[in-house]
Amino acid sequence: MWLLRPSATGCFDKDQRRAVEVLFDAVLPGGPRRPGAADADAAEYVDRLLAMGPETHPEIPAWRLAYPVLLAALDTAAQRAHGGRGVADLDRAEATALLRDLAAGTLPDWPAAALAQPAAFALLRAHCIEGCFGDPRWGGNREAVIWRWFGHLTPAEPFTRPAGATADGPGEDS
Repeated sequence: MWLLRPSATGCFDKDQRRAVEVLFDAVLPGGPRRPGAADADAAEYVDRLLAMGPETHPEIPAWRLAYPVLLAALDTAAQRAHGGRGVADLDRAEATALLRDLAAGTLPDWPAAALAQPAAFALLRAHCIEGCFGDPRWGGNREAVIWRWFGHLTPAEPFTRPAGATADGPGEDS
């Protein structure tokens, strides 16, 4: 319905995908009162984005190279800090602390081949936000869950003029 590509065309392996899900849930957590990155399946968006070519966005080849190095570096940092548990095994609070250290640039032994820590955080955050608030046809914002939460109309719900309103303005009762 909303998706442009079948889910089998992504770039992440199972472990990378799970790590991105955990990290994105820490960037934009959901709850009983609002949807978050997990509800929107923002990880699906970035997985599909990285599977596309540079004609979609010129930085995709660089992102495709950066993500595996970034995720491996974060997994190593998580294992050091959490008794051998990688990113995929962290709870939301632990993932949030990991991202806070990444944003501050304070994770120890960061590999030279990885993006600088603040830039790596900015990339993860930007892709999470795009995956949550973007058009569902790109793979995130599943079923327009975020749009619906704040009342944005989807293509399946076209705008209809309220009763009594005219092209010149609202109805006489306004």
